[in-house]
Amino acid sequence: MSHQTGINASLELKDFLVQARGGAIRILKIVIQNEELVLESCGQPAQSWDKDYDHFLIPLLMPQQPCYILYRLDSQNALGYEWIFIAWSPDQSPVRQKMVYAATRATLKKEFGGGYIKDELFGTVEDDVCFQGYLRHVTSCSSPAPLTAAEQELQRIRVTEVPVEFGIDKKVSRGLAFPLQEEAKQALEQLKRKHINYIQLRLDVEKETIELVHTKPTETHELPYRIPTDCPRYHFFIFKHSHQGRIQESLVFIYSMPGYTCSIKERMLYSSCKNRLLEEVEKDYQLEVTKKMEIDSGDSLTEDFLYEEVHPMEHTLKQAFAKPRGPGGKRGNKRLIKGAGDNGDEV
Repeated sequence: MSHQTGINASLELKDFLVQARGGAIRILKIVIQNEELVLESCGQPAQSWDKDYDHFLIPLLMPQQPCYILYRLDSQNALGYEWIFIAWSPDQSPVRQKMVYAATRATLKKEFGGGYIKDELFGTVEDDVCFQGYLRHVTSCSSPAPLTAAEQELQRIRVTEVPVEFGIDKKVSRGLAFPLQEEAKQALEQLKRKHINYIQLRLDVEKETIELVHTKPTETHELPYRIPTDCPRYHFFIFKHSHQGRIQESLVFIYSMPGYTCSIKERMLYSSCKNRLLEEVEKDYQLEVTKKMEIDSGDSLTEDFLYEEVHPMEHTLKQAFAKPRGPGGKRGNKRLIKGAGDNGDEV
């Protein structure tokens, strides 16, 4: 298909592609003119790739004109910088143009070098190829293929029951027991004395230890911003709030695991180490964890959400509307009481 249209890159474009691969260029817009692939415009990096993305890309998208866009990332592979190849083909453009661009797409990829291309995007509207569209594309590609109900059950059994050994004497019946690093121990001591109100911990998979990330003072409204979007973490947070007219402080444990961006090994390790960590925290540091929760993002961690988790509505209602106790002492025998009905009859 690479030569179906007979359209090839101009000599000027071929020379420029070689230069662009060196890293001096952030973005290229390539179009078909006079039966040739030619460079229409380009731009040099100003900031990081994610901050440059929409600033450079969006102005190049013409509503009736297909084009190709090559966008350089900041990451590199064995060949050099990695690129995103974007094929823009708006719905309003003529059908013949769309067909020509579709048939010439492989030609340009071959000319540029497929080994440099990390991702490919195809778009007909701006939302398909803007920065948020690219993030959706990455998330979609990293998600696992749909499983049948039987496959899901088999996968669950494998994850929860297959023994995993990552070191001598580390396999235990109730999960893995990675030791706490010294700074993490000191942070838990400080949390116990309420010198700090927040701890974030991570697993060092290579060393097989639990490491301290930070203990930044954290207000409830700041908690969602403490949750990383690209890696799992353990969090301990003292939730200070008012309940039934009294100020209370409840220790909340949060296990954050963001979607499918994490490897299976990480997911298994964090899940396996969680219970043993909580046992150690409650037993060795006498810290009573009021609520344990698992989340995939920090968006839900509002003050109302935490309050409802710490004080479930059902428990609150039972406490508020408890059945009153009866009179003390021995009760007498039950008696039937006769009275007059509406018609004067006894009931």
